[in-house]
Amino acid sequence: MQKKHITLIVVFNIFLVLLWGIIVRWINTAAIKDIGNSMESSMGNKVDDIKKSTLLALQSELVKTINTAKTSVVTINISKDIKFYVDDPAQVNGPGNVQQQTSKVWWWSGIIVSKQWYIITNKHVVQDTTAKYSVTLYDGRMYNVDKIWFDDVLDLAILKIVDSEWAAIQNLSPASFLPIDTQIDVWQFVLAIGNALSTYTNNVTIGILGGKNKELTINKNNLYIWLYQTDALVNPGNSGGPLLDIQGNVLGITTAITEWEWIAFALPISKEFIESTLASIQTFEKITRPIIGIQYVEITPSIQQEKNITIDNGIYVQDVLTDLPAWEAWLQTWDIIVAIDGKPIDKELPFLYQLYTYVPWTAISLDILRNEKKASITVTLAGNTTQ
Repeated sequence: MQKKHITLIVVFNIFLVLLWGIIVRWINTAAIKDIGNSMESSMGNKVDDIKKSTLLALQSELVKTINTAKTSVVTINISKDIKFYVDDPAQVNGPGNVQQQTSKVWWWSGIIVSKQWYIITNKHVVQDTTAKYSVTLYDGRMYNVDKIWFDDVLDLAILKIVDSEWAAIQNLSPASFLPIDTQIDVWQFVLAIGNALSTYTNNVTIGILGGKNKELTINKNNLYIWLYQTDALVNPGNSGGPLLDIQGNVLGITTAITEWEWIAFALPISKEFIESTLASIQTFEKITRPIIGIQYVEITPSIQQEKNITIDNGIYVQDVLTDLPAWEAWLQTWDIIVAIDGKPIDKELPFLYQLYTYVPWTAISLDILRNEKKASITVTLAGNTTQ
């Protein structure tokens, strides 16, 4: 009996120990779970805070970018007296109408590109020689346009306000343009600023860069090539305004929209292109593009197969025109031009796009392949510089 009592006591003590272990384990598990939930909640809050902080920072930087960029965007005011005819009951035996006159105003867009107060826009914005033009800054100041130069090749024009007025606004900064060989990525975010519908000044929209090197057929007087494609909302009135990256650099100027206004196109404008355009005006008093004197095709898979060409990029020279720069430099038919001044000719930097960043009478170096051998020749570009 005594032994049985001792056994029961031992068993009971073991049961108490096991029960205590289960209770302690349960308490620890619950505590750990609470700590885990607390940590998870804390980490979740921190992640949410980081997301919120990042979005607010991005939004703040975007607002700063827009506020800076819009100072170089101008409204181009186009006013024109329009004649029309109305019935005149007093003229019983007359033609039944008299001539009256009213004034109509359009608002388009442009970009300040130089402290000397040059403004770039589309040619189609200012091509009416019977109209009067002025520009309005983002802060409401208005100045009269003194001169307009037209690009004979592209849908571009350069404006300049009267010298007596631009001297008073030298504190304004021109737009920022990227070097020609800067990598511009498809699918990057872009901003468009302009006078949407000729009503909403400095209207800003955002989208992505949907494509590059697009071509359009609009009219026979201008080349519409190398174009950027974007879904940033653009309307009539945006013409001549900038398409920007999210850092505020001008990628191009808004030039065209599709019939349904879902897709917009901008002509790429690089730092070198602006510099050569202004240099042309200052040297020749007109916008003139260089002439090299060749007929060519870009190298494509079909051209590779047809001409048995092994390289992927460049242009194939089909003809060299007599007495022009390429002919004088001994460039030959069937030569393949692969680079200009060391910059490769490819889909990112097409041949003509590069060529138009030079002023006539500039000497350039062409890297060529002739009979599959590398060579380099120097060509002094010509141009139609007569007034």
